[in-house]
Amino acid sequence: RAVPTARRPVVKFCHKQSGLAGDISIDNRLALLNTRFLQLCTEADERVRPLVYAVRLWAKQQGLAGNPAGGGPLLNNYALTLLVLFFLQTRSPPVLPTVDRLRDMAGDEDRAMVGGWDCSFPRDVASLEPSANTESPCLLLAEFFHVFGDFDFPERVISLREGRALPLPAPDVPEGLKLGPFNLQDPFELSHNVAANVNEKTASRFGRCCRDAAKYCRSLQYRRKSSKGRAWGLTRLFQPGAVEPGAANAGAFLISIPLDDTGGSQQLCREPGGRGPWFWEVCAAIAFVLSDVLKCDCAAAKKPRAPSEESWLAEDSVPSQEDSAL
Repeated sequence: RAVPTARRPVVKFCHKQSGLAGDISIDNRLALLNTRFLQLCTEADERVRPLVYAVRLWAKQQGLAGNPAGGGPLLNNYALTLLVLFFLQTRSPPVLPTVDRLRDMAGDEDRAMVGGWDCSFPRDVASLEPSANTESPCLLLAEFFHVFGDFDFPERVISLREGRALPLPAPDVPEGLKLGPFNLQDPFELSHNVAANVNEKTASRFGRCCRDAAKYCRSLQYRRKSSKGRAWGLTRLFQPGAVEPGAANAGAFLISIPLDDTGGSQQLCREPGGRGPWFWEVCAAIAFVLSDVLKCDCAAAKKPRAPSEESWLAEDSVPSQEDSAL
């Protein structure tokens, strides 16, 4: 599937046998070097890869991440990966070196300039010194949520080049960098904000979800197995929905159906045969549970014809068994 409106036109594809998705782009050396940089980081420390996967899965389950074609308000996997790498750069002692430090370590064979940007870094992970940081992956994950739960994204630019957050306005922020509610600078193309598509609502939700996750990571439910058979530890963290400790629905898979006072069940009964818009929203929610949660095979049925005006239900009547069956 071609995406000509992307920042750099790509063809997106999915390998049917494995389900793996990929992109094809031509003459994009920056993307190639970015990939090699990410590979170097994952080889530099064995904690990087599981931490990146954990954050990406958590963000996906919270509805914060995706790969929208041609833009959208969600964080993409590349932005989340850079956010984790930046976090690891800022630990004391650091888990990963800054991009500036990597540039200083690069040999002559590692030098690369693309579009005026210095993309130099060692290609051989053996050139990097092992980190003196001994924090466990679970502790790092909890600290990730703690750090970004109160992070002021609109007033700072996250720089992997320097390994610090640059306050705004800053004289060293390059011209052309699109600033917004979430500012995350590409490690090489410094005028590119990889989270420029994120809107204020998503940025605010990201911080709130990080705070909830940090609170959960401090709870007993995160550290101890539940005596009531509820999901606990990382399992609970990676389930959809809020993870506030002690919640009555902890471990439950919740799907919200908007049957409120303004429309709700009363409106459902006022619709002809009880099969108006609200009815089909309920059906869609139940179909989601059957197909995506319980993994049942579901076939879509044709919507029935709207009944005549005489068959409308009275406001205070109760739908028949046939009408109320989903």
